[in-house]
Amino acid sequence: MGAVSILEVQALDSGEPNVTKRRIGIGRIILLMMAIAVWVTLPKHNGSSGSAASGAASAIPAREAQVQTAHTPAKPHTASSLWVRPAADVASRNRRKSGWAWVLRQLGASEQLLDRLVGGDLAGAVTELKSKAQAGDPASIRVLGQLAVINCRPNRGRLTGLKTRQIAEAAALPSADRDWFTATVNDDVAFDNQLDAVCDQIDTKEALAAVTARANQGDGGSLWVLSQTGPQSKDTQQRLREASAAGFALAQLNLAGLIEGGDKQAAGGDVETLHPLDLFNQSQVIPASKGELAACEYFGDCEGIPVDIDAAIVHAREAAQEGYFSAILRIGPHLPAGQIDPNEVTAWSLIDASVEQQGCGGGIFTVRAMQNILGTLSAPSITAAAREQAEQLWSEYGAQIKANLGCDS
Repeated sequence: MGAVSILEVQALDSGEPNVTKRRIGIGRIILLMMAIAVWVTLPKHNGSSGSAASGAASAIPAREAQVQTAHTPAKPHTASSLWVRPAADVASRNRRKSGWAWVLRQLGASEQLLDRLVGGDLAGAVTELKSKAQAGDPASIRVLGQLAVINCRPNRGRLTGLKTRQIAEAAALPSADRDWFTATVNDDVAFDNQLDAVCDQIDTKEALAAVTARANQGDGGSLWVLSQTGPQSKDTQQRLREASAAGFALAQLNLAGLIEGGDKQAAGGDVETLHPLDLFNQSQVIPASKGELAACEYFGDCEGIPVDIDAAIVHAREAAQEGYFSAILRIGPHLPAGQIDPNEVTAWSLIDASVEQQGCGGGIFTVRAMQNILGTLSAPSITAAAREQAEQLWSEYGAQIKANLGCDS
């Protein structure tokens, strides 16, 4: 049985267990939520499709621009956690919290609740959630409903199988890395066993009845939770639209992805008022929105969003500074040095790998992901200038990135 974060559900149903929230396209996020919380893989702006990216770049007129360098802190910086691998149990806890935080925070979960859920008081935290939900507390109703729909779904046990298989495959890693990797996975599997016992104590029908009652009162978060409980249909999309209209950022982000992906039904026929650009702007409390908007502005393949390379760079950089690196790593290599310093792009790739190693990426940790991390951080082609810029960026934005991702140490 498994500790199922939304990111892990994604991995489970896509067949690609090392997916993280910062590497998935919006179209993929959406359909996952609309099909009994089964997220299917529909790469939109994600992936290493070099030909598509090169084509987009060649179609864009060359611009003369100043090199846009990242802000450099005034004081010199000494190496910190950027290059330091945390203890295995710390990385495992970070991974659990990061995987849960990005949705549960939006639903009203406090940091204290998140810490209790992932840090040793799972049973006590859920017992308190149930009590508060029964007393009518809106945030508790939403969070408990989400746990019932996603984390306690019937086939959650498949995830533990995926994790334990990674332990067998870890023989491909160097011994020190293998031991650390195995310890992180074992810690996570032990947590899964705790969650399995707790899930048996959650009455899914009761939890969703409370969510439905809140949704009927126009609660955006509750409407969003309900939009994940059944196959994609007019009803689920109507709930998504209502959640978006109520100002719930995840719903706005989801709708933007559906509409820019060509799903006219998602707009409910109201294409004059539901435009991806507006929805992306409304949901920018979520860093992924800025990253997806940047991809739209760069590639020019989103309805109603014109190509704007300068804006794409700004939004991609802002998203990276908040922990969503996908956009800057996708568009950065295709931009001339006059528009973005190549060392900055490399620096963000180093930070991305470090963040993953610290457990801040959420989802299931795989041997392949570990190999990618090791390969990136030790690549001989990375220059001293790029590493120095990574240090500078981490000094400036590291605390913000880790806080946004729910990664404490």
